Amino acid sequence: MSGRDGGVGRAAATPARRTRGRHPWVALLLLAVPVCAAVVGPWVAGDTAPGAGALPSQPPGAGHPLGTDVLGRDVLALVLHGGASVLASALGALLIGAAAGVPLGLLAAGPRRGVDEAVMRTLDILLAFPGLLVLLTLAATGHRDPYWLVAVAGLLQVPAVARLVRGAALAPGTRTAVEALRMQGHGWAYIHLRHLARQLAAPLATDLAGRFAVVLYLLASANFLGLGLPDSSPDWAVLIERNSDALFTQPAAVLAPAGLLTALCVGGNLLVDRALRRRRVREPAQQRGSR
Repeated sequence: MSGRDGGVGRAAATPARRTRGRHPWVALLLLAVPVCAAVVGPWVAGDTAPGAGALPSQPPGAGHPLGTDVLGRDVLALVLHGGASVLASALGALLIGAAAGVPLGLLAAGPRRGVDEAVMRTLDILLAFPGLLVLLTLAATGHRDPYWLVAVAGLLQVPAVARLVRGAALAPGTRTAVEALRMQGHGWAYIHLRHLARQLAAPLATDLAGRFAVVLYLLASANFLGLGLPDSSPDWAVLIERNSDALFTQPAAVLAPAGLLTALCVGGNLLVDRALRRRRVREPAQQRGSR
């Protein structure tokens, strides 16, 4: 009976393993298309200026594989030029959020209760402000440059990142290991840069992968409101907003940049989930091997 059950379990597990095995290729494809368009696109794309005699919102045809936008510009050239700003701004905001949130989270997880309260209550105040309200206030003061937009979008991610790091660092298993390392005489750098960094890598990577979509949404919303890039920018978010009124007459001008943004978010999340799943499977095997 147990042999049959084991055979059935192995047979049932084989399709599941095969299905999971295909995920990396799907994720790589989803991620590679927008990333290649963002990195290589500006080097191979043509001019984004309207051509002579080009009509606005024309469907795909000869000379314009994806048609033209509301200004008569070639949509394919715009899409190839617009990914660089999307990728750079989103990654820049995530980098700012992680660079500020991780040290604050580790500081709050330290042994001093007063420091923990001061850091977390200050971050709670920032967490209470809606992101778009902060960006609108920033624009009202005359700070409409993309650099301000990226910096503020990154700072808005700091409270959530700091809370995640603090919670992971204060987990019972982590705290026990930290106390043991301190009793063994290891210093701050060894504990934080080696042990804690390894423990926090998985939850932080998962959070940043999901937060990438949040940052993209925030930056796109700001561009919709005219707070960041100008209306003539080829940025994918700006293209969606700029051509939304012509969705039914020239859908490629909206669906092409929207599809690339979606593929960028989904592909990144699938790759991170796959990497973390493989790590969870590999660690128990390594522990059994060490025994």
